[in-house]
Amino acid sequence: MWRNDNTLDYTGSVMGSRSRTAPPRIFYGWWVALAFSLIVFLSTGIRFSVGPFLKPVVADLGLDRGSFSLVISLSLFLYGAFMPLVGRLVDRMGPRLVCSAGAVLLAVAMALTGTVRSLWEFYLYYGVLVALGLAATGHVVAAATLTRWFVKRRGTAVSFLSAASMAGMAVLVPASMWLILTFGWRASYMILGAASLAVTLPLTFWVLKPGPESLGLEPDGARRSATGTVSPALERTAVSEALRVPSFWLLAGGLFNCGFSMSLLSAHGVPMLTDHGFHDLTASWAIGFLGMTSIVGGMVLGVISDRWGRKPVLASVYILRACAFAALFVVREPMALLIIAAIGGLGMSGSLAMTSALTGDIFGRFSVGSIFGLIFLSHQSGAALGAWLAGALFDLTGGYGAAFAGACALLFVAAGLSLTIDAAGRPVRRAGLEPVTPLAGGG
Repeated sequence: MWRNDNTLDYTGSVMGSRSRTAPPRIFYGWWVALAFSLIVFLSTGIRFSVGPFLKPVVADLGLDRGSFSLVISLSLFLYGAFMPLVGRLVDRMGPRLVCSAGAVLLAVAMALTGTVRSLWEFYLYYGVLVALGLAATGHVVAAATLTRWFVKRRGTAVSFLSAASMAGMAVLVPASMWLILTFGWRASYMILGAASLAVTLPLTFWVLKPGPESLGLEPDGARRSATGTVSPALERTAVSEALRVPSFWLLAGGLFNCGFSMSLLSAHGVPMLTDHGFHDLTASWAIGFLGMTSIVGGMVLGVISDRWGRKPVLASVYILRACAFAALFVVREPMALLIIAAIGGLGMSGSLAMTSALTGDIFGRFSVGSIFGLIFLSHQSGAALGAWLAGALFDLTGGYGAAFAGACALLFVAAGLSLTIDAAGRPVRRAGLEPVTPLAGGG
C-alpha cells in the first residue's frame, strides 16, 4: 500500500523510514488468514459435498452404497496419508508451491472424475488424485502456515479455518445438489474443479507468504529486533521426539473419533435424511445450515480458547457434536430439523482448529506442518472407517442407526481424551537439549 511519503508499505520491496518504525495498520498475517480461509472454504466444501453425489453416481455406474463408500473411504484415508508429506513440504518449502500445485491437480482430478465410466476409474480419479489435490490445498497447509504468523492470537487465527470449513459445507453441499439437479453429476464435478482453481491459484501467488520473518516481523506483528528474538531451533520438534509425548497420542486419538463422525455426516448425512422422508434439497439445506451456524460459533470458540485455554473448548465441541448426531438421526419434522441444525452447528467446528493450535503450543510453530500432518492422518483414518463402515452397515441392516450410535459413543470418548492432554508436557529439543519455552495461549 502506498503511503503519502511515496514509499511502499512493508508488503512491498521498497521500505521508507516511516515503514521501518511504524507498525502497519493491519498485520499481514490476517491477510494470509483470509486467503487461506477462502482456499479452505473451497477445498473442505468440495470434500464435504460428496453426500449429494452418492445416489446419482450409484445409479449411473450401477454400484451399491457399500462400493461407493469404499471409494470415498479410500479417498479420505489417502487425504490423510498425504498430509504428513504435504506438511513436511510446507515446513521446508513454504505454502506457495505446495498450494498452487495442489490447486492445479485438484481441478484436473475433478474434471477427470466427471468422465468416469467404471469403478476403477472412480477409484483412481476421485479416490487417489482428488485426495492428493485436497491435501495440498487443505487444513494442514493452512494451519502450518498460520501457526507461524501467530502465537498470542493463534486460536483466533486458526479458527478462521474452522469457520471457513463449515462455510464450505454450508454453501457447497446445497450448491452441489443444485448443480446436480440442474446440470447432472458429471458436469457438477467439472464446475466445482474449475471454480476452485479460479479462486485458489491467484490467492496462492498474490497473498501467501511463509511467515512473518519474510517481512521482517515477529509473530502477531511485532517488529524484529537485533536482540531478544526466539531462535527457530527452539520452536521446532522432530517427529521422532513428538511420538514420545503422550499429548501427541491424545490429540491423535481425539481426531480419529472426530474424523469418523464428520465423514459419516458428509458421506451419509444427506442420504440418511432422504431415507427418513426429507426432500433432497431439504436434506442438503439442513446439512448446509448446520455448517452455516458453525461459522460464528467457530470464531467465538477461537477467541475463548486464547483467553481460557483450548482443552475445555475442544472437549465441549465433541460433546455438543455427539448430542447433535443423536438428534439428527431421530428428527422427522422439517422445522425441528432446522432447529437441530442451528444448535448442533456449535459442535461441528473447532476440533481441527483447537488441535492444530495445541500442536503449535506444545511442539513449536515451525513443526506444525510435519506433526499436525501426522496427527491429521489419524483423523482421516477415522474418516475412512466412518465412511466405509456406515455404507457397509447400511447394506447389512438397511439403516444408519448403528453407525450414528457408534459415532456418538466415540465423540464422548474424544471429549475425555481432550481433557487429559498435558499442554505443559513438552519434549526436549535436540538444539542444546533445552526445554521448549512456554508459548502464550496454551491449553
